[in-house]
Amino acid sequence: MVATGASILGFAYTAVKALLEVFLIGFSGYIFARNGTLTKSTLKSLSIMSVNLLTPALLFSKMTETLDPGLLIELWNEPVFYFIYGGFSLLWSRTGSRMLGLDKDYARLCDVATFFSNTNTLPVSLIKSIALSAGSQFLLKDQNDTPLKVAARGVSYAMIFATLNNILRWSFGVALMGGISPKNKSAFNSVNASPRSSAASANTVSSLPESPDSVPASSRRASVLETRTNRPNGHHYHRHADYDEASDELTPLYLGAPAHPLREHQSLFVKALRSSASFVRKVWSSLRAGMTPPVYAILAAFLVIIIDPLHEALMNPNSVLYTVWSAIDMCGDACVPLILISLGGQLGMMARQTDLQTTKSAAAAVAANHQALILNGRDGQQRQLSTSQTAAGTRSPSAVHVQVAADAAPEAGSAIPSIVLRTATEPGSSSAATLLTHPIAGGNMGTLNEDEGSEDSQSISIAQQRKGIVMVLVGRFVFVPTMAIALISVLRIFFPQWLPIMVNDPVYILALLILSGTPPAINLITVSQATGKFETEAAQILFYGYILGIFVLAIEVSGFLWLTSAFAQM
Repeated sequence: MVATGASILGFAYTAVKALLEVFLIGFSGYIFARNGTLTKSTLKSLSIMSVNLLTPALLFSKMTETLDPGLLIELWNEPVFYFIYGGFSLLWSRTGSRMLGLDKDYARLCDVATFFSNTNTLPVSLIKSIALSAGSQFLLKDQNDTPLKVAARGVSYAMIFATLNNILRWSFGVALMGGISPKNKSAFNSVNASPRSSAASANTVSSLPESPDSVPASSRRASVLETRTNRPNGHHYHRHADYDEASDELTPLYLGAPAHPLREHQSLFVKALRSSASFVRKVWSSLRAGMTPPVYAILAAFLVIIIDPLHEALMNPNSVLYTVWSAIDMCGDACVPLILISLGGQLGMMARQTDLQTTKSAAAAVAANHQALILNGRDGQQRQLSTSQTAAGTRSPSAVHVQVAADAAPEAGSAIPSIVLRTATEPGSSSAATLLTHPIAGGNMGTLNEDEGSEDSQSISIAQQRKGIVMVLVGRFVFVPTMAIALISVLRIFFPQWLPIMVNDPVYILALLILSGTPPAINLITVSQATGKFETEAAQILFYGYILGIFVLAIEVSGFLWLTSAFAQM
């Protein structure tokens, strides 16, 4: 009993130590976002670099370093676990939404938040920190195993989950949210469409024949007659290089003459050929949408692992290819700190946005209180009022000054009274000051921000938001981990022959357990922006999820370590 208690305390220390490392790196990103060093544009650039370079480098280097063909075959069950976890998440979210009476559209957001968890930032960093700590000897596969190899295998297991998450986020995740809004669709496609598909679409459109209704009759007749050339027999047409049988068959339709008869067997063959081509194009488009750089990295790693001579040449320190692999490995090592800084920066940007909205709300409240005074129009009177940016009594980092300027009661052709809002943190600082002038017409306040109200968002009551946040976090931190523990325990104890990797590699069990208990993915806010729905509500779920996750994960990871140790001793 004493030994068990001591081991639990040791696992708790290991978990807290690993989480503290993650917190310190992420907190630096939070600070940089709050002081303006990290902005939306820089965070977007970091994300693009991470997805297109660092994450694929991490996947390729760790998989080629630690996996072999036999272990590769044993990983068939990891996608199965991913979808089982997703099924548990949707079961909890759908049932909870109905029981709590959540709004139908807001419930969709809760579905996405519960289904798509953080599968790369937190799990990868936690597994790496735990594997390299002093109390992780039970994770060693055999006597020849090392902590570095354990960390590399654990990262590989987690990144396979992350790749599946990224593939489904922009297909299944967007579908759960109701699809991309028409307002954001063109902008979203302009960012994500590939040049080849765009060029192909342009060529297809430009090569289509014009509709008879869109071309004047005289032009149609003249253009067709110009293509004819009188031959001695008088029955042949001159065909240009771009003139084919299809246009020849359409010519009588344009001229009003009867069309050439189509043979039935040719028509059926053409229809079948077109249907097959359309099906192939749809399948290829679906596959191409999911072919991201991390997926290419996994496929390349599979190829290297399967081809033994190529794998030996790549991992031989005396070969030229090893230099290439070493460079890739170095890029992969930069992935974990960068994504943690990006995670902290995203949270910092959300907090900064909340402060900005609070400032605008305070300014609007002060301006509304003095609207009647402005409309009275006292001659030559100018008042300056000051209020703090807070709704709960805490002092804001910046002050909001509302300058009210009113002339006499407006006559015909006179200027309309206005409100001047000045937000500044330092006197005389042009970079920290914002000047907004709001005319008042007919007693109605002007818009405080030109972007305000531009989002196609819906109003959800505070009570529903609280219910949704609690439901998502209980699902992510309690329900799904509990179901995962039950499933893994049954498989490990009663059916070990089904999954030999669970018996042979303890870090695989630890990776599956940690992946079951992480907070919602930070890209939830990106999905909300793409669909034009509940961006503010998504930010609240993420904020509370990661604040609470710091404490919950410390407890959960301690239990996961103890359970993995118990399985390793069986």
